[in-house]
Amino acid sequence: MPTNPPIRQSTNPSPRLNFLDGLRGLAALGVVAHHFSAAFYPSSMTGDPGTTHLPGTWEAGFAASPLHILLNFRVCFFFVLSGLVLAESAGRMPRGLRPLLAQLARRYVRLGAPLAVGVALAWGLLRAGAFRNEAAAVASGAAWFGQFWRWVPAPGTFVADALGGLLRNTTAYNPVLWTMPIEWLGSVLVLGLLALVGGRRGRLVLYVALALAFTLGRLNFYYVAFLLGLGLHDVYRRAWVAALPAPGRRLLIAGLLLLALASASHPQIFYRADRAAFAWMRLPGVSPDRTVQFYHTIGAVALLAAVLLSARLRSLTDVGLLRRVGKRAFALYITHFLWLGSGASALFLALRAGGAGYHSSFGCMTLASVPVLVVSTELFYRWIDVPSHQLARRVSGFLMKERKN
Repeated sequence: MPTNPPIRQSTNPSPRLNFLDGLRGLAALGVVAHHFSAAFYPSSMTGDPGTTHLPGTWEAGFAASPLHILLNFRVCFFFVLSGLVLAESAGRMPRGLRPLLAQLARRYVRLGAPLAVGVALAWGLLRAGAFRNEAAAVASGAAWFGQFWRWVPAPGTFVADALGGLLRNTTAYNPVLWTMPIEWLGSVLVLGLLALVGGRRGRLVLYVALALAFTLGRLNFYYVAFLLGLGLHDVYRRAWVAALPAPGRRLLIAGLLLLALASASHPQIFYRADRAAFAWMRLPGVSPDRTVQFYHTIGAVALLAAVLLSARLRSLTDVGLLRRVGKRAFALYITHFLWLGSGASALFLALRAGGAGYHSSFGCMTLASVPVLVVSTELFYRWIDVPSHQLARRVSGFLMKERKN
C-alpha cells in the first residue's frame, strides 16, 4: 500500500486538537440559548410579529440578525466537526475489515449507550406526565414547542428504541435526537473511507467525488458535511499547510472568515430567505431547505478551516470553561431539552399563575435552570458519558484482541 503523504505536526501542542472542544462547547451553549429563547420568545426565531412579547421589533430584528442566524448553522457545524474529529482519532487505525468493525462497534456503543439512557429518562418523564410544554406553548405562542411529547410509546417500542436509537426515529422521546441516526451513518461513512482509502494517495479526489455525488444525487446533504470534515482534516495535516508564509496565511484566514460569515448567515426558511439581500444566493432547481444546508455547511467548513490555520483564533476557543462544556456537550445536548419541556416549563407556568410578569417569569426560570442544567449535565457526563467511553474502548479492544489471536 502506498505510504501516506507527509504529515505535519500540529502547531497546537495537543496532538488531538483539543482546542476544538472549545468550539464544541460554544456551539452547545448556542443550542441551549436558541431553544430557550425560541420556546418563550418565538418571534426571535420566526420573525412572526403575531407572537412577540418584547415591545417594538426587537424579536423580529433579532430573528433576522446575523447573531441569531449564526446560531442556526450549528447542526451543519457539528456534523463537519464530527467528520474532522473522527478522522483525527481514527485516521491511523490499522486497515482491514476487523479493525473497521472494531471502530464501528466502539462508535455505536459510544453514541448508543448515552442515547439509550436519554431515551429511558424521557420515557420515565412521559409516564409520569411531567412534560408541560403544551401549556407553556399556549402561553408563549411557540406552536412548534407544543407539538412534542403527545403520546407515550408502548413498553416494547421503548425497548426497541432504547436499544436501537441510532437506527430508529426516537424524537417521540426527545426532539433533538433527530440528528443521531445521521450522526451514526455519517460516522460509518467516515470510518469506512478511512479504513479503505485512508492511506492512499488521491483520496481527496474520492472525497470530493463522493460529496458531489451526494449533492447532485439529491441524497441527504448532511453527509456531505462529514465528508468535508474528513477532507478538511486531511488537508490540515499536509506539510504544505505548515509552510504557508505568514502574509499568505493571514490573507487566507481573512478570506475564510468572510466566506464563513456570508455562508453561515444565510437565513433559514422561516427567516424570509427570499428577501433581496439573499436573492443572489439562490441555487437554481434546489429546494429552500437544501439551499440552507448547502450554505451552512460551507460556512462551517470555512470557519473550522480558519480556526485550524490561526493560532490567535485557536486561543480564543482554547478556554478552560468552553473546553469543559465541550467535553460535556453530548450530555448537555441530551438532557437540556428534557428539562426545558418539563421542569422549566412547569416553573414558568407556576410563576405566571402566581402573578409574576411574563419577562420576570422567564428570567427567574432561566436563572433557576442554570444550576439544574449544570448538575444534570455533570451527573450524566460522569455516570453515563464517561462510562460509555470506557465500555466502547473495551468492546473495541476485545474485537482487536480477537483479531490478534
